[in-house]
Amino acid sequence: MDDLQLVRELDDTPLKSADQLAAARARLVAGMKAPRRGRAGIIAVATLAAAAAVTAVAVVLPSDAPDPARHDAAPTGSAPTGSALTGSTTTGSAVPVDTAVQLLNHAAAAARSKPDEVPRPDQFYYVRDGGWEGWFSVDGTRDGRIIPSRDARPLTAPGCVNGRSKVLDKGDQPTDETEQCTPRRAYRDDLPTTADDMLKLLQGKDRNRPINSYGKDVMGLVNHSYLPGPQRAALFEAASRVPGLTVVDNVSAGRPGIGISWPSPSSAKPVVLVFDKVTFEFLGTKNNPHDAAGFVDRVGDRI
Repeated sequence: MDDLQLVRELDDTPLKSADQLAAARARLVAGMKAPRRGRAGIIAVATLAAAAAVTAVAVVLPSDAPDPARHDAAPTGSAPTGSALTGSTTTGSAVPVDTAVQLLNHAAAAARSKPDEVPRPDQFYYVRDGGWEGWFSVDGTRDGRIIPSRDARPLTAPGCVNGRSKVLDKGDQPTDETEQCTPRRAYRDDLPTTADDMLKLLQGKDRNRPINSYGKDVMGLVNHSYLPGPQRAALFEAASRVPGLTVVDNVSAGRPGIGISWPSPSSAKPVVLVFDKVTFEFLGTKNNPHDAAGFVDRVGDRI
């Protein structure tokens, strides 16, 4: 079972207790023993985060009863250190958006226009989504941490050093064993910078992937990794080429915005990616704001 399959199986997963999550994390880490290449490796950090974050939200991107008139039948063609995302303000006038393609292309242009942060390899990318928190190693070699909810115990995300990582037991304690690994980097300047190459990476060898799977990959990357402007823009442009996306007006992720959704299983809980109506900054998912994100020096440091 690969990382993407683990994420897909969260579609109908019920909420778990902290103990259950610790066991699930142990199983997930055990499944990461062999080095991975290609598409499966691009969201490995996000996969671990998604598995832990299932207490807060199912990682699925469905549709809010889409209006056929807003359906894109023929698609074409980051947060700085120390930023509290929900506290920012916008100025100017909103650009009219009628399709998901337009919205994602605006978001891509906004990503390219912003200056990028370049962290030190020994830092961590900190993310807070409501009660969910994560610290992810910039270069993938240091132990990170995930706190699935305010009342949950922390889970360790083991770093990968010289091709080996610690094996943790169900209590999140290190054992005497190690396993083969590939560093899961939080700073993703290794991703493609063109829409064509990014789409190929998302597709992998499966040309008939469910559209909802693309949505989960995109959400995992923008939620739990830092993509420099060119990579983030390429991700949004690649997503704009996936058929069936819809626009969701007047949706909130901590503050009002405009969203996009993917077709999804009818049993899936609705989740929508939300952008600022003026700046097209990524705000988070519907009713689950991307509160803060940035680079910190140590696990436990907050923005």
